[in-house]
Amino acid sequence: MDSTTHDKGTSLETGMQRESAPERNKVDPECLSQSIARRALFAKGLAIGASVIGLNLLEGQPSASAAIVAALKPSPARLSTQSTTQLHFCGRATNGRLFHTIRFPGGSWQPSFGDVNAQESNGNTLHFTDVDCAGIVDNLQLTALGRDGIIWHTIRFANGTWAPSFGNVNNQESNGSFLRFNHLGCAGTMSGKLQLTAIGRDGIIWHTIRFPNGTWAPAFGNVNNQESNGGSLRFIDVDCATIGEDLHVTALGRDGIIWHTIRFANGSWAPAFGNVNNQESNGGSLRFTDVGCASIGGNLHVTALGRDGVIWHTIRFANGSWAPAFGNVNNQESNGGSLRFTDVDCANVADTLHVTAIDQSDIVWHTIRFANGSWQSSFGDVNNQESNGSSLSFTALGAAGVV
Repeated sequence: MDSTTHDKGTSLETGMQRESAPERNKVDPECLSQSIARRALFAKGLAIGASVIGLNLLEGQPSASAAIVAALKPSPARLSTQSTTQLHFCGRATNGRLFHTIRFPGGSWQPSFGDVNAQESNGNTLHFTDVDCAGIVDNLQLTALGRDGIIWHTIRFANGTWAPSFGNVNNQESNGSFLRFNHLGCAGTMSGKLQLTAIGRDGIIWHTIRFPNGTWAPAFGNVNNQESNGGSLRFIDVDCATIGEDLHVTALGRDGIIWHTIRFANGSWAPAFGNVNNQESNGGSLRFTDVGCASIGGNLHVTALGRDGVIWHTIRFANGSWAPAFGNVNNQESNGGSLRFTDVDCANVADTLHVTAIDQSDIVWHTIRFANGSWQSSFGDVNNQESNGSSLSFTALGAAGVV
């Protein structure tokens, strides 16, 4: 799914297309309700940098409400130098509720899964089918799909509190009433934006942005329309990750092939979806059911589930080339032979790749790929780390690194 040609390392990223809809601000109803929490979190002398003002040419002039909260945004300098220390896990339980836990830097886990729905005033009326999350400095932003295909959003602040209610993202987009989604992925940028990708029920990828001031882009943008081969491709899963201000999107075609493209910082897109399987020596024999990705340094790490439930891994390097073959993660783990998985995601925590996955018994497992390329010796059972883990089963998950 590289935005390169099928010849490894040959870049197509020099050609760019503009998104069909400009990204201007639209007021988020969550913004006012969260302003007090934002002020408490970012009152540490953080100020908006001049580089964000420069983005007005791309995103439109800030609204009056945006100007009021601008001083509360973290500076780009802090965002560009942050080093994540915690792994945050968000899971969709079989009852449709969302749960959250944390793996701390020392390797211990929070003592129990926390019920996210119970933190939100409208949580008891909502049940979800998919979830993803992203760390933006020391906040966790969570996106989830309702059973009716509408996208919802909330935030866990650094002090452990949550936004008071789930916000309806479709309601922020001019075309949101016409769209319903099957799967989603999200990622945070160094400038504090939340980038959101989602698969429509027709298999098309759509994209929007939540800006640091709490406003949203005015409409979902059709990603397939930005790619020369987008008309012939339909997708079943998607995830995304940021490298600097560029958004890397990985998606699974209906035939189980992984595809990749890039949204550049100026809002243009790579000219075509790139076939990742074609970059890997064993890609012709592998087909996948789920995909996740994360950035470490300038590299994009991709994890995917084979149709047999085995986890595979590859890397897109900063120069646009790919690792020569998908690596079998189960083979790196002492208990990998006995485990098969149904969902996978990954995250960068302190420049190591943390992989979380749900097995066929709906249990969450975790492992780590270290900076030297070695792997943790075995998958760890996350449910066993939580006091209420034995009573919970999961069907979808998201993972994020948080400062």
